[in-house]
Amino acid sequence: MQLNHRLAPLHLLPPPVFTPWTGSLVDSHRGTISRKHGDDIPLPLPLFWYDPPWYQITMEQADNLAVAVGELDILVTAMNSDLSGPRTESMFHAGRMVEPEDSDNSPPHRRYRRIVPYRSERYGLTVTDFDAADVVDLRLMMARDVSGRFAYSPAQIQRWEAAPSTSPIAGGGWVPAATFPPDVASMQHLKSKIDQIRRLSESAAVFVSMGPYRMGDELPKLLAAQPDGLILRLDEIQLEGLELAAITRRARQMMNAEKCSEMPLWVVPGAITPDDAVKLVALGASAVAIDDWCNNLIMQTRDSQTASTAATKPDAAHKYDPRWGDFVKDHLGELTDRFLGLFESLQSVSENERLGSFSGTWAKVLGVEGLR
Repeated sequence: MQLNHRLAPLHLLPPPVFTPWTGSLVDSHRGTISRKHGDDIPLPLPLFWYDPPWYQITMEQADNLAVAVGELDILVTAMNSDLSGPRTESMFHAGRMVEPEDSDNSPPHRRYRRIVPYRSERYGLTVTDFDAADVVDLRLMMARDVSGRFAYSPAQIQRWEAAPSTSPIAGGGWVPAATFPPDVASMQHLKSKIDQIRRLSESAAVFVSMGPYRMGDELPKLLAAQPDGLILRLDEIQLEGLELAAITRRARQMMNAEKCSEMPLWVVPGAITPDDAVKLVALGASAVAIDDWCNNLIMQTRDSQTASTAATKPDAAHKYDPRWGDFVKDHLGELTDRFLGLFESLQSVSENERLGSFSGTWAKVLGVEGLR
């Protein structure tokens, strides 16, 4: 993967000279998601896969790939209909049995942390998706398809609705996305919807996702609805590095001004490097989407036969082929290790001294230290 540092003019600063150094920190990356109601949710790593195009590969491949990425403590977005059919069970959703080190003990159960996408039209969503979910993402921003429409492709709909390829929905053409969620009449009704989702998924934190276009007007209204977190989608527009950094910084400052400084701000930035991801954290993001890294796994799976598929029989649903883990580590290992190393290094520098720039423009716009 070619590295193109979008935030290259922004630098992560080391501690000042003669600062006492105590060595690397242990488990400093293991944070939590605080909920308005209920226990906190562990967040082992502040990285997530926001919008995987699961429909581009088979269900068996998608299920195994989701498990392999989840093994790296990365949160993954997936519905049951993305990864399994009516007669199969998703290993990613059900979890799997891990071989015990001591044969006298029963095998421990490994579960995977996941995000449930609650889109306005709810294609493919079922009540079972809410069971043991970690995050429910209430998506208020409609996505465009490759044609530029607010729509979904026939392949997506067929996956979600389990429609046979011989009977394409809408005649094989695009399927319009709904407008503002039909069960939310206005921004004033958003809190009621959030409360309803909390009842449907008692284990989950409820996040709301939005775009950057009308942030000054919409963000305070979304915060007033008291979600557990906010997801800022910056992946559907071509942003220069300074724009990406400035929008992230501004969103966090607005949240601080609304007395929501402790609320998680997750950012979906598009193509980034591990260095960029850590810089976004230093600018105020609580977690960063790495779709650019993970979507490459789907492309590699689709275009090659090196990644094996899992057994399709229901009684083999909890078996996992370790070759999938090797496949994912080969593509993500260096990236996640670089992110984690830089992320842990932030903990040794005070928040107001973590970033600087030799560019006067970047330093002024972002309010960081000017280097000279």
